[in-house]
Amino acid sequence: MSGIRRSDLWAGLTGLPTTLKFLLATSFFMPLGSFMVLPFLAILLHERLGMAMGTVGLLLGVTSFLQFSGALGGGLIAERIGLKTSMVTGLTVRTCGFALFLAGLSVPRLAVVAVLLTALGDAFYSPANKAYLVREVSDEHRPVLLSVNNSALSTGMALGTLISGLLIARWPLLVFALVSLMFAALTGLHAAILPPGRSAAPARGSRGGDWVRAFLTPPALVAFVTAYVFWFFQNYLGVYITAGHSTVVYSLALVINSALVIVGQPPAARWIGRVRYSTAVLITFPVFVLGLLAFTRPGVPFILLGTVLMSVGEGVIFLKNDLEAIRAVPGRPTLAVGSQRLALGLGSFASGVVGGRLYSSAGSGGPAHFWLLAAVQGLVATALVGLVTIARPARRRAGVAALPVPPSEWSGS
Repeated sequence: MSGIRRSDLWAGLTGLPTTLKFLLATSFFMPLGSFMVLPFLAILLHERLGMAMGTVGLLLGVTSFLQFSGALGGGLIAERIGLKTSMVTGLTVRTCGFALFLAGLSVPRLAVVAVLLTALGDAFYSPANKAYLVREVSDEHRPVLLSVNNSALSTGMALGTLISGLLIARWPLLVFALVSLMFAALTGLHAAILPPGRSAAPARGSRGGDWVRAFLTPPALVAFVTAYVFWFFQNYLGVYITAGHSTVVYSLALVINSALVIVGQPPAARWIGRVRYSTAVLITFPVFVLGLLAFTRPGVPFILLGTVLMSVGEGVIFLKNDLEAIRAVPGRPTLAVGSQRLALGLGSFASGVVGGRLYSSAGSGGPAHFWLLAAVQGLVATALVGLVTIARPARRRAGVAALPVPPSEWSGS
């Protein structure tokens, strides 16, 4: 159950093929650009374009659902047109979406189309991107590669939000122009650097109904329940903190959350990859429950304690679930990634709907009552996913031909 030393991690990264180094760098720059825009959409749509908050909320909800749930369709399309083509197509669509904001900041209908295009582009790109990464390395090194990819994503998100927070209020057109140019450059680099013909076709022995089976596996159920529980923290922590504390406290909580995933997950990735699925689940969900219970207590120390606990659970379960999803549908990584994102999209949507009603109806108990109800649901979730992962562990399907792994230091070939 040992982890990985940072020196070994760095040595492994320097030995990666050029294409994988490029995609890991892209995993930083894409969220850097995206999060210079996405966290501020509600403010821009409401204050600059005069959209009612109900309309803004509906648009953002549909966008989130399209981005996550559309990834299943994006994964199936990637199997037909290839990984590189799917990634370049997704980036082209996203570039058009961000560029359209330059006109959409004065025309509400164009802004709506721009928001939807950015989500659609991600639905095309994400399954192909992650499938390309996992097909290039062996099972042993896959956890570390995915965790480094996750760290790059989290770092880009945090810095993008920070940079744009200093610019977008005064110069929104400048921000959208910079993001559009960044995505146009990334599109061109993908087309130039990635080798052509990287197939995503199903392995021999795969069946037409695998997309249904991928969504009915334990990893898909666990992804749905994980998103449902975790998004109580994701969606409502800011409302809870700013109601009684400075926004500095909320910023500190966000920094802690990002830092723990960025710094902590890669060294623990090898252990996360080797630990039993049921063990990872039975560690994560009780930690989530303790984190939610911490928010029932007043005071900044309990806010920070709850944030740390939720971050630890996040670092373990999201990576482990990706790995188990890939194992559950061998030879079809785009399908595995798509089914995971669909489950996450459904879980986050359900959490948003239920959580909003719970928060508004907390009554005299206030936010503490809300977090207590969330923790109770976390306990129920613990029992459910514990039973599923113990009774029906994800297994590799026998008899499916393994896809060839290109030589690299991380593939062991």
